[in-house]
Amino acid sequence: MEPTDLRRLAFIKYLFSIGLYQSHQPEPLYGVSILSFHDSVELFLQLSLEKLNISSRTDPKFMEYFEIIDKELKNTTLFQQESMKRLNKARVGLKHHGNIPSKLDIESFRAITLAFFRDNCPIMFQIEFDDISLIDIIKYERPRELLKQANRNFEEGSVYEAIKNLILSFEYLIQDYEDSKIDRFHGSPFFFGKSKPLSSFHLGSLSQSVEFKDFVDKMTESIKAIQDAIKILSFGLDYRKYVKYKSIVSSVEVLISDGGQVASYKHGEVKLSKEDLEFCINFIVESALKLQEFDFELKI
Repeated sequence: MEPTDLRRLAFIKYLFSIGLYQSHQPEPLYGVSILSFHDSVELFLQLSLEKLNISSRTDPKFMEYFEIIDKELKNTTLFQQESMKRLNKARVGLKHHGNIPSKLDIESFRAITLAFFRDNCPIMFQIEFDDISLIDIIKYERPRELLKQANRNFEEGSVYEAIKNLILSFEYLIQDYEDSKIDRFHGSPFFFGKSKPLSSFHLGSLSQSVEFKDFVDKMTESIKAIQDAIKILSFGLDYRKYVKYKSIVSSVEVLISDGGQVASYKHGEVKLSKEDLEFCINFIVESALKLQEFDFELKI
């Protein structure tokens, strides 16, 4: 498969994953998942036209895609057409008439959209939908390859290595983006002070007060937490998802020196479920997309 096709399939899967997240929101917020499901399917159908080298003088309507594609397919047709007709009808009802589907309908659309992709991906692109990786839409090489390695680590049962590479992937994503914005005269626009301005260790014999040293350590810890939060928010990332990501990988600490050396440490029992792995990967992918969608050159 062409790399560009794989990246577009990965983006289609990303849109579908957004729909999955939206579909679990409370009423009436879950209704917008219909639009994401519909958009992901329509992009799949458009890509299928290109794959079959079919040119159309006009933009087909949603259900017309199926007719055009089926004429070109040999010995088979696209599956889930009646289900997609229901999805299209629900989308029209929501977008043009404000009809919010019921929770039961949303659960149904979630299932049939997944079935559509699982049934038709092998037909159109000779790949299983579950094998399409969202990681491929990350343009930054180091974070992308580290996420792939984390996936392999998990499949091989190396949970510690998987978490370490998840952490490195996110750290290098932030670092690579910030490095591209550093001006040699003004430094990084995302610099919010040194990460460790002071600690009780540096006080030495300046003070014998345990209370004062404890105050300094707590103040330093608070400043570091504020700096981290400001940096995440300044990049436009989802801070609540960042907090969950940090809680998942908290059993491993990774330190990166100025020279690029990496040291990692375990803290207690190291655990990582499949669901936690997928959350971390999706969070890092979403963060990468946030950075990629608004990239710029410094005019200083």
